[in-house]
Amino acid sequence: MPKSCLPAFPLVVFGVVEPVLLPLRHQSLTPPPPLLPLRNLSSPSPLKPSPYSCSSPTYSCSWTPHPSVARGYLVAVALADYGHVWACYRGAGPDVFWDPAAWNDVLWGAVAGSLALNAVRWLALLGAFGAVQAPQAPGEAAGEKMKKKKLV
Repeated sequence: MPKSCLPAFPLVVFGVVEPVLLPLRHQSLTPPPPLLPLRNLSSPSPLKPSPYSCSSPTYSCSWTPHPSVARGYLVAVALADYGHVWACYRGAGPDVFWDPAAWNDVLWGAVAGSLALNAVRWLALLGAFGAVQAPQAPGEAAGEKMKKKKLV
């Protein structure tokens, strides 16, 4: 089984739930454009990445044994969450954005989902769920390094 440097809860959120939901959310929110010929719908646009390519970095960065990769990924995506909320603000306009009673399901999902994931990302970085550290080798006791034998 692959090892990850993330604690259990952030690993489940970012390594399992989020990568599965990314393609599903993308498919449910973006119907095929009606004016494009059918042959163009099968190939991804260079300006619009495939939803499956979006979840690939999530898998690789969440399941890495390298803490620096996981930390860098969490910081980058946490900052991108703010850009996502800003885009929702610009798209909805200030009157709608600051009145949650006027939000539709898409805006609720985009803003609340981004902010909830953002909070979990920063809490994981701050160690609220446990330290982001390299996984232990199978023979290692908790907190102890195995003594390696020198080959002579």
